[in-house]
Amino acid sequence: MAASVQAAAAPSGVLGTCGLEQILEALKLLLSPGGSGSTSLQNTKHDVLLETLKSNLSALEAKFLKDAQWKKLKTLRDEIADKAEWPQSSEDITWSFTSQTLLLLLCLKEIMTRLVAEFNPGKPNPRTPEAAPALSPDTLSVSQQKTFQSVLQFVVTLGVCPYLMPGVGVPLRDRTEFGAVVQGIVRLEAAPHATRRLYICCRVLLDLAQHASLGSLIFCRHFGDIAAGLCQLGFCPTKRKPPVPVEEVLTEEERTLSRQALRDILDQVYQPLAVRELLILQGGSPQSCTDVKTKLRCPAPAWLRRLCGQLLSERLMRPNGVQAVVRGILEGAGAGAAGGSDAEATAADWKKCDLIAKILASCPQQSLSPESYYKDICPQILDLFHLQDKLTARQFQRVATTTFTTMLRERPELAPKYLLQPMLAPLHRCSTTAEIPESDMVPGTVLVTEEELSRCVEDVFKEMRKTSGKRELIQLLTG
Repeated sequence: MAASVQAAAAPSGVLGTCGLEQILEALKLLLSPGGSGSTSLQNTKHDVLLETLKSNLSALEAKFLKDAQWKKLKTLRDEIADKAEWPQSSEDITWSFTSQTLLLLLCLKEIMTRLVAEFNPGKPNPRTPEAAPALSPDTLSVSQQKTFQSVLQFVVTLGVCPYLMPGVGVPLRDRTEFGAVVQGIVRLEAAPHATRRLYICCRVLLDLAQHASLGSLIFCRHFGDIAAGLCQLGFCPTKRKPPVPVEEVLTEEERTLSRQALRDILDQVYQPLAVRELLILQGGSPQSCTDVKTKLRCPAPAWLRRLCGQLLSERLMRPNGVQAVVRGILEGAGAGAAGGSDAEATAADWKKCDLIAKILASCPQQSLSPESYYKDICPQILDLFHLQDKLTARQFQRVATTTFTTMLRERPELAPKYLLQPMLAPLHRCSTTAEIPESDMVPGTVLVTEEELSRCVEDVFKEMRKTSGKRELIQLLTG
């Protein structure tokens, strides 16, 4: 998807004097606080924001025209703008502002890419092993990263969130007061079409994310909004007779690219993050369907719920998918990356454990059969008993014991084979030694290692001590 928005390679002479500091200064200029010089109390927040966006765009253009040191940056921006395949001006000032910001971000990526390509560090001196290696020239300082994150926040707030359908993602008005103001100034009736704007923003953000350091900054905070946009672009059912010209809406090729881009980023990011954001999308969010003041809840549309269910099942079926699902749900509940301050409260929340257990015990439609699903998933469930970190282990053990009991109840024909028998295998080998003829016993043969036997006993103890289904487990253990 991002391939279609590749910026033109800038001449080396342009980049020779156009550094990271200058492009970040231009981005700061766009984000400068300002607005109307009038002190009239009649000016609303909407008016102030619109005036600020206009003022900052004018200040940027004035800087390009008057400051000779910015001439190279202007040349680079104009070259990228000429290659861009989207309308960059509009009667809607929010889109004009977003478009210019996207162009500057593409300039930033181009400069960073070229700096790395031209970087030729000297050979390390073997006599000074303590000397630090040369820092890559595209490395952003902490201050520069903050500027980039602020710019991303504006791009997502102005260029992605206003164009999401009701029930797709978290609405702007429910996030911050600024988001509610933005929702009120975006002119959806102005060209380009809202869907086209959403496609352009997602496309450029994905292009920027191809740079490793920029991609980590983009996805760590804005993965959910980008995923929501791609879901809508690629999977939302289209009307047979669109009320706008054909060139304003997406082509089938663009929808296909959006679908592929969604799957690519889901595979790329930290899997618990992907699980958490898909669960948020699947659950919908409060959003007004008619009037802001009514505060009606608009659930996620049926097509989005089905899509998220399918994508979540795919996450679960991947290697280590069980841990990804468990971490995604528990970390989203405030447990933190490895327990966190609320770990004890989350571990005690048996309702959440029951939810995870039901998810894990249900066979996804993508699976060939319930037996093949249990064959793949049960070893991962048993692994939840063996985590080393104390806080994380406590949470995961409670999930494992609840899932264990749920599977025994719902699939009594499969759970013993793929859960109980593997768990009790060391004890079973010890108990069947009497059936082995003495002539077949070789001195020194180890039937079960001490570690295997200890783990087996500990797992049974954990299950018996914490599970609410002791009766079912005892019946299965005693036959």
